[in-house]
Amino acid sequence: MDRWASGIDTAWLQLEQETNRMVVHGVLFCDGPLDLDVLRTRVRERWVDVYPGFRQRPTWPTGPLGPARWVDAPPDLSVHVTTMALSAPGDDRALARRVGELMSSPLPTDRPWWRIEAISGYDGTAVHVAIHHGLADGVALNHLFHALADPVSDPRTPAAYVEPPREARPVHDVRLFRREVRDRASSLWATVKRSGTPEGLAELGATGRAVRHSASLLASPPREKPSPLQGRPGVAKAARWTSAVPLDDVRAAGKASGGSVNDVLCGAIAGALRAFLGGSSDVPRLRAVMPTNLRPLDRPISAELGNEFGLVLPPLPTDEPDRARRVERMHRSMATIKRTNQALASFTGIAAAGLGTPAHTQQLVARYARAGSLIISNVPGPLEELSLGSVRVRDLMFWVPCSARLGLGVSVLSYAGRVRLGVDADLGLIGGEEGVDRFTAALDAELAALRTR
Repeated sequence: MDRWASGIDTAWLQLEQETNRMVVHGVLFCDGPLDLDVLRTRVRERWVDVYPGFRQRPTWPTGPLGPARWVDAPPDLSVHVTTMALSAPGDDRALARRVGELMSSPLPTDRPWWRIEAISGYDGTAVHVAIHHGLADGVALNHLFHALADPVSDPRTPAAYVEPPREARPVHDVRLFRREVRDRASSLWATVKRSGTPEGLAELGATGRAVRHSASLLASPPREKPSPLQGRPGVAKAARWTSAVPLDDVRAAGKASGGSVNDVLCGAIAGALRAFLGGSSDVPRLRAVMPTNLRPLDRPISAELGNEFGLVLPPLPTDEPDRARRVERMHRSMATIKRTNQALASFTGIAAAGLGTPAHTQQLVARYARAGSLIISNVPGPLEELSLGSVRVRDLMFWVPCSARLGLGVSVLSYAGRVRLGVDADLGLIGGEEGVDRFTAALDAELAALRTR
């Protein structure tokens, strides 16, 4: 049945550009060969039959304003779920080259905006998944990974990942806004009630300062300091991924520096950027564009999947030579952002823009993008290893798409007690394949340092 897209989903559809495809890419690294017919059957029964977006494609309003409309377009799984073989030696570089080619290619617009490619000739099978951002965000993608795989047993797995989807309800954007405003008002009122104590008064003051700074930042995002990461993106993209590091090592590093897992990994990304830019005393402090989840993980996800996140603009301590201090500074920056409604405000602005023209949406997101040098996305992944029948999924990766003039994305995904980072880079901005390799090597060095603590 045809349906209207929400404002926020329309916005991410409108942001599709030749030089930055709004497609989320993921790979399931499987231990053995997969039967293509069995994979197609799983996709049909567990995705296509359950989630309307997998059997619909977007169309645009006839006038200048209004949301997109999803119209029925039954998929042909023989073209949506395909296979290809890597040439020998079928190593990581060959797989990365193939993923980069897929990142550089648009999804066909005459059928639903997703595709799967089972890549053989690698160590086992690499199942590449491409889903347009207008259909699903990172949390929704993790839900889909769980739905495709066999049931998991870890009771800590979020309901948003493993529970059957709930029936979609209308006016999605407005309901999210009302829920977040109610929750944040309740939190603020609790802070106000504690203002009779010195600690509560200090927290209220810090919250007020953070909100004022955040409002100013979103109203007039500053232009990022010049760096070699900036420029006009091209079509050609590259994909890379780091070695894995145990989550316990990341947590230990955070405990030592008073930071969270996200603080430690963002500090590592800042250190890699610093090394990539020369590591000298004149490396500027850069800023990231960071998607922040607004979806409650303890509740089932909607069958419409969609997007429930806003953008925040944290500074990265790329000007700091000391690793521990980078984590401390990252922790302070994120603590300040958490006192604000920055993610909700950006969500609301982008969702409202989605009801207007594509040019309006692109201009708004470009304002956020010009304040940063890269995008960083951190999504908690499966708590235990997944399996597709008798085939073990030994690892899992995803890559966040870049928007506007951003040419570098770093994706963080945990999987079964370990974490690795994915790199999505514009070849023209980052210095070609050699530049992507150099930045990824710098990331690997920062992660390796966590294991030596």
